[in-house]
Amino acid sequence: MLRALIVDDEPPARAELRYQLERHPDVEVIGEAANVREAQELIRAVEYDVLFLDIQMPSASGLELAQKLHQGRLRPPYVVFVTAHDAHALPAFSLGAVDYLLKPVSKERLAETLERLRHLRGGAQQDLVGTPAPAAPRFLAGVQGDRAVPVPLAEVSYLVAEGDQVFLVTQGRRLQVRATLADLQDTLPDQEFFRCHRGYIVNLNAIAEIVPFFNGTYTLRLKGSREEVPVSRANARRLREHFGLG
Repeated sequence: MLRALIVDDEPPARAELRYQLERHPDVEVIGEAANVREAQELIRAVEYDVLFLDIQMPSASGLELAQKLHQGRLRPPYVVFVTAHDAHALPAFSLGAVDYLLKPVSKERLAETLERLRHLRGGAQQDLVGTPAPAAPRFLAGVQGDRAVPVPLAEVSYLVAEGDQVFLVTQGRRLQVRATLADLQDTLPDQEFFRCHRGYIVNLNAIAEIVPFFNGTYTLRLKGSREEVPVSRANARRLREHFGLG
């Protein structure tokens, strides 16, 4: 059973989510909280597998609670944010959230989330008996209409700024991201993502070819795509050093 705690300051929202969760026979809702303080008291008393956590609540936010979960806990519960706003997706995923659901939550999206939780929990249980658990997935949140779309970092080929908007690009999708390139540069692992140009961040693992361009610059050709990404002269030396090109 997945033992769940619902944290939301709106009773109708808690009731609706409980109803949807209880339609899944392997999910047990064993607590509700209207704010972060109540949630902390319940978490101290019960070993939950997952928190379904609103973000904007009185006194303290769901993001603040998520930050505190790892303090002194060997295996903190997984976190799924459930919110009416997509603006917090980037900090939510940077805190290791399993998913980011926008209200009203559809049964299809909730089913996807629960399947991901089952997979993650199965890996954690294997780790307890000595089998290495898979690395925790890391995501970047794209926006598609009124939905937040979690994209594994490994699938992101590059990010590009166009005017005042930023987009993530995979081999099959292009999604808006509610963050600046500067924010993303601070958040993404620098051993995998490289700020190659003032308007681009590239996934180093997605590079197929490094092509000299002119005046000390380069063009990057990407795997499985006809896309090309520029490298500015100011960043060319760091790129050469990373790939041992002298």
